[in-house]
Amino acid sequence: MAGKHLWIESVERFPESDANDSLVFVEGVNVIVGDLNAGKTTWLQMVDFLFGDNGGPEQAFDEELVKKYEGIKATIHIGEKEYTIERNWKTPGAKTKTFVDGEPHSVKEFSRFMLEELEIPLVTVPSGNPYADRTWPELSFRDVFRHMYKQERMWSDVVEKQNEVVRSAVLLQFFKKAKSVYSDEYGELVSKQKQRDKIEAQKAVYSNILQNVAVELVKDPGMSVAITADSLGNSKKILEEKIKEVEKKKNAWLEKHTANLEDKKLVDFDTVGKNIRKLMNQLDALIRDKMENDNRVKELKTYEKTLNDELSRFNRATDAARVLSDLKITHCPACDQEVPQNRHVQNICNLCGQEEHGDADVGSSGKRIFFEKAQIKEELKELGLQIKELDSNIISIDSKIEDLKGSLNTEQMKLRNVEALSVIGLPPEIAALDMKLGSFAEKMEQLMRVGSSLKERERYDSDIEKLDEQIVVLEKEIKELAPNVNYSELSDTLSDKMNTYINAVNIDDISRWKTGRVTANLKRDSFKMLLDNQAWTVKAGGTKNYVIQLAYHYAVLSLSKEEEFDFPGLLIIDFPPHFAKADDLKGSENYLLRPFIELCSERGMSDTQVIVAGRAFEGLKGANTIVF
Repeated sequence: MAGKHLWIESVERFPESDANDSLVFVEGVNVIVGDLNAGKTTWLQMVDFLFGDNGGPEQAFDEELVKKYEGIKATIHIGEKEYTIERNWKTPGAKTKTFVDGEPHSVKEFSRFMLEELEIPLVTVPSGNPYADRTWPELSFRDVFRHMYKQERMWSDVVEKQNEVVRSAVLLQFFKKAKSVYSDEYGELVSKQKQRDKIEAQKAVYSNILQNVAVELVKDPGMSVAITADSLGNSKKILEEKIKEVEKKKNAWLEKHTANLEDKKLVDFDTVGKNIRKLMNQLDALIRDKMENDNRVKELKTYEKTLNDELSRFNRATDAARVLSDLKITHCPACDQEVPQNRHVQNICNLCGQEEHGDADVGSSGKRIFFEKAQIKEELKELGLQIKELDSNIISIDSKIEDLKGSLNTEQMKLRNVEALSVIGLPPEIAALDMKLGSFAEKMEQLMRVGSSLKERERYDSDIEKLDEQIVVLEKEIKELAPNVNYSELSDTLSDKMNTYINAVNIDDISRWKTGRVTANLKRDSFKMLLDNQAWTVKAGGTKNYVIQLAYHYAVLSLSKEEEFDFPGLLIIDFPPHFAKADDLKGSENYLLRPFIELCSERGMSDTQVIVAGRAFEGLKGANTIVF
């Protein structure tokens, strides 16, 4: 089903000062005719601003008009619905808003509103290199509108100030192919490919730095050019053999030296070691016991404080009851009159007349408080005993800890004395062997670190492999989603429709066009037009340049009548002032617009519209003419 079409019923700028401050259009072709500086272009610039321009009115048209008027509004039709759109640049806070039936819309909101009403799907398209490190922008209504509005100063290309990727995407929208070409899966595919390229670059930089630093750091003859896993393994084996050889020599010297020590039997190293380990374990156990007792004391003292606070509250309650029990009611709480003390007999309440049950201290509440206080005191007594017992345990543990520390120090002194005597008598050969072993150990540690760095490179490879698998799946899904995008067929469709316009221009005077056939070439990320297999901007000059651009706009407008295509149906063309300079040319260029009149009269084009402004189109039959 074809999308909905857009056409403008009327436009007015306010406050109105003369008849030229409002325009009424009809479906089909509308021609605004007038001399230079009559205001034709200004009107179209204001219409352009009305349709979601994100700049200010000062940049869109003449500053004098910005001062003279407060805003502009139009009645438009989209399908069977009618809307009023308005821009008001003098109302505070409304300068950047477009109002639709009184509701304010931001630039982005208005764009989405128009696309939704025109049933044009929302897609995101890379504005340039799709693999660049930035978010893809939405293809907006303004991008589409550039193909619908030909400005007076924009006749050097079919669509000015729009890169090839976006231009191609808009045309794919008109052909109802953009959603499948720029699908969510395609965006995800590009994202995965960017991730893969980024990881590969990181891996290359990492590997380069690793090789340069590691070769210099290791300085191993077996890895003088590059560090590899095999070379690293061989170097570690050689180093391990050297370490074993040096340790063997050292052990031989130690055995010889030990045999010559006169006091070698004075101390049993194994026994001393076992004693030290046993004492350390006992010391650790005592320290843990002390910590547990300390924590238990803290808990009990916290609870003791809570009980003392509770006991204090009960004591205060008892004191208050004793004081208040002697107070008598002297005045009635209802009428505030004095209550006679002799009103009732003894032991009878003066107020309620009921029998009194003795002193408050011996009442049920007093007994309850007394019981609670007794319970708390009993608990406090038990707590005191527990705390005292724990404190005693802590003192005992501290004593045992000190004893163990003394014993541990004695055993350690034995070991240190023997070590000191042994070291004093060590031959210099053993010290030299120890230095060599230390050097080998340091080099082995370097090799181990380099080995870990090589494994990091393997992690990069693993990440790349996972992304490659995901990319293969996404590419398959994309092929399934968009198997029918035949760019050659779409290009032929545009070419045929453009050449149909040129045939119509030539129909009553074959000499008007002798330059050859126009060929369109549409791809996913580019759109080009050729004239006799050359770039059209090189081959065509003068009026032919305008004819080719009009042929393009005729071609996209003609898509409106096709069910399988989706052009919004509105076309606005502002001819440049130098197009017709002499008065005798007025009306002589009507042949350029006749194909548009005939197109709009065809079946399926009833709600399409063309608005043209220029000097050379007077007396054009079949068009609604507005004279300035």
